[in-house]
Amino acid sequence: MLNLIKEVMKSKIVTENPTTWKESLGRGLPVLDLNNCPAGCSRCEQICPTGALADKVVDPKVCIYCHSCRQICPVDAIGETDIPLMKGSLTLEKLGQTLREKIKQVCQRSLHIRYVDAGACNACDFEINALTNPIYDLQQYGVDFVASPRHADLLVVTGVVTRNLEIALQKTYAACPKPTLVIAIGSCACGGGIFKDAYAAGGGVDKHLPVDLYVPGCPPTPIQIIKAILTAINRKK
Repeated sequence: MLNLIKEVMKSKIVTENPTTWKESLGRGLPVLDLNNCPAGCSRCEQICPTGALADKVVDPKVCIYCHSCRQICPVDAIGETDIPLMKGSLTLEKLGQTLREKIKQVCQRSLHIRYVDAGACNACDFEINALTNPIYDLQQYGVDFVASPRHADLLVVTGVVTRNLEIALQKTYAACPKPTLVIAIGSCACGGGIFKDAYAAGGGVDKHLPVDLYVPGCPPTPIQIIKAILTAINRKK
């Protein structure tokens, strides 16, 4: 653990910084300015820990938003843009009001979520747990997490889907009433993340289940997850 802390202090890479805490949509997606990018330079691709950057394009499902590519670029040719599906600047209060009204219209006043950790490092799990704390208090909008998949309107999955949890995840999905919306939360669930090449990893959730919505990030912030739930409800028929 001490060696891990030393490496973090040395690299200065963290998933969030103080300017993006609380009600922020988190860090944006790195984007290369091809007009300023030096020919033959591949520093950003070499330093990317997940291989999300290839041929000067960043894959938003694989990127962990560490922004190492921006830090190493010698000419500052890498900027950032909104994460896909995360655009907008709604405050938490306004987002909550919109979510409450949409749940009343579409879900008959309540939304039940079954949450499955399919092999995560627990970072995304901590952010999901934060949804029920006094700051976000997701339950006040009619949202609740349920123990049985048979009561679920929405299936939320984190993790890289390890071999040991693949069958459990598929059985959980099969037990959910249909049609079931599926949200993949975090870079591991979206595209495999930093563990995608591990021997026990089964890749992103979409290799095992149909995914309706991806929430990239390592980990995504609670407000990103709330906005994803709202987006998913808008797709519910």
